[in-house]
Amino acid sequence: MMSINYYHVLGLKRTCSKFDVIKAFQEIVHKFGMDEKLNDEDNERRLIAFEAYDVISNPFWRELYDRYGDIAIKMGVFVDSTSKHKQEMKQYSYHGDIFLTYKYIVYHISSHLYYFFFLLRSVYGSTNPYAHIMAMLSHTCPPIDLDKPIVKKIPVYLTLNEIFFGTLKKINVPDSDGTQRIVNVKISKGLPVNSEIVKDFPDGRSVVFITYDLPHKQFVRNGRNLITTYIVTIKEMICGVRCVVKTLDNKRLTVNITQVITPTYEKTIRNEGMPAFHQENNSDGDNKRGDLILKFKITMPRYFVLNNDDELRKALSETCY
Repeated sequence: MMSINYYHVLGLKRTCSKFDVIKAFQEIVHKFGMDEKLNDEDNERRLIAFEAYDVISNPFWRELYDRYGDIAIKMGVFVDSTSKHKQEMKQYSYHGDIFLTYKYIVYHISSHLYYFFFLLRSVYGSTNPYAHIMAMLSHTCPPIDLDKPIVKKIPVYLTLNEIFFGTLKKINVPDSDGTQRIVNVKISKGLPVNSEIVKDFPDGRSVVFITYDLPHKQFVRNGRNLITTYIVTIKEMICGVRCVVKTLDNKRLTVNITQVITPTYEKTIRNEGMPAFHQENNSDGDNKRGDLILKFKITMPRYFVLNNDDELRKALSETCY
């Protein structure tokens, strides 16, 4: 997951005021508009900008973002709760509805009567809080569907072991009243990376859990295949080597390499990779496991001092003895 600098997205400094944030948001609206008919790149940039405003305009999330960063608050951070000596986890997720964010800023401005007329005229060029909305709706904006269900996207980070064996993850999901509910998310064996698991709630909300692979100290997943890199010396490169690989299911595989190892050489061990993924209530399909692929990294000595070519030939001839 790539980190996002919300201040940079809005063109702000960390010391910016609330008024600076509102002005930056106004510039974002004027730049991209509220029309949903944008190309994918501009739509993604607009969504990130609205997410940045959603965090920076909220004092609670802004403080946590300044302290931990965007990736941490999306994964969940522990904060002091109202109960003594206890902490609770808070997890941020942007709802993805730009019209809901826009409606909130109008309410936010109108609730601060002291700045009301000054801010509206400065930001929108009118003292009518709904003039800008009506102007946009009369031109390009589709009507706002207030009954449209809010969809939250929450990242779920999985180890390769959890994906290999399957597991049940307990995820904290924020409710509209600020409380947290625990949701059980079933992770099937061999679940592909960036899978989306949708959960619907009785109040009409939908939550989409998006899975991400956590780095493993030994393996990298590529589809069903697992890739590991084995470090060999020059002697092992020429004479061969015996590799011992511990698999995710705790087997110890001994692999004998008897040929010369080149930088592009790979050794494939069949059916020792990730299990096949089957969707729920669907056992049909290929049950074959992926492969385990050994790649090699050759370590070269920093210094290799020989007086003449004869000594080099002799050293190479005696390497495997």
